[in-house]
Amino acid sequence: MSADVATTMPIHLEDLNVGERVTVPAGRVGPVGIDGRVHGAMVAAAFARSAAATWEDIEGRWRYLAPVCDGDELTFEVTITSCRRTPDLSQGVVGRHVRVRNDGGALVQEGLTTSLVPVRTVLDDDSVRVGRAFGTRAWASALAERLDDDPAFTTETSTWDGAIGIRYGDREMQFRIYRGRTLEAVSRTLAGPTFVVEASEHDWIDLFTGPTNDFARRAMLDQFQVRGNAYEYLRLTAALVAFVDQARELARAGRIA
Repeated sequence: MSADVATTMPIHLEDLNVGERVTVPAGRVGPVGIDGRVHGAMVAAAFARSAAATWEDIEGRWRYLAPVCDGDELTFEVTITSCRRTPDLSQGVVGRHVRVRNDGGALVQEGLTTSLVPVRTVLDDDSVRVGRAFGTRAWASALAERLDDDPAFTTETSTWDGAIGIRYGDREMQFRIYRGRTLEAVSRTLAGPTFVVEASEHDWIDLFTGPTNDFARRAMLDQFQVRGNAYEYLRLTAALVAFVDQARELARAGRIA
């Protein structure tokens, strides 16, 4: 596999937004392997070399879903899943979700990577990025303020007393709600969540940054799983749609120009 693939993805933190996607042609595989197959790790290594040569990978998880064979034309589909600065503000930390497809469109590999990236300016821009810092305490607090001002959400929860959990990949935030008011947005409430809606980072990002709020359709396709009281979840479907509407508005406000 060729290692000299260029990418159109910017290389500075200031140019990156959570939810941005880029498709990177990886070129044709082979010929390697006596059985006509390519070792899966070679594809992951090719992505590491080609996606951003100046980035330093600090973590990665990779799944090998189908064989990659000599002659396959591969494409990397990359989605930015997180953007933040290191504590000293001198570097960026960027998460990426990667899907590898062959020329037939089949998904052959999938991975998550976290990398250090350069910055142009040393400054604190967390407050600007909060709208797309999905799954964090700051994001949840900003969203809770919007929910309190949303007539659709407050009406649908006007007689409700409980907590909604949102699990974003490995992170979970719980929204404590009492009669239409969001009392707190924290990682753990005293009585625990009434129910938790969970999905991968990639699926939440698609919902929060995609062209439409299609939460109901995605739920029917089992992209979102529910733990806890399923009856209360179904009763609050309209409230969850309003919740996603406000998360999408917040995401638009949190895009770096």
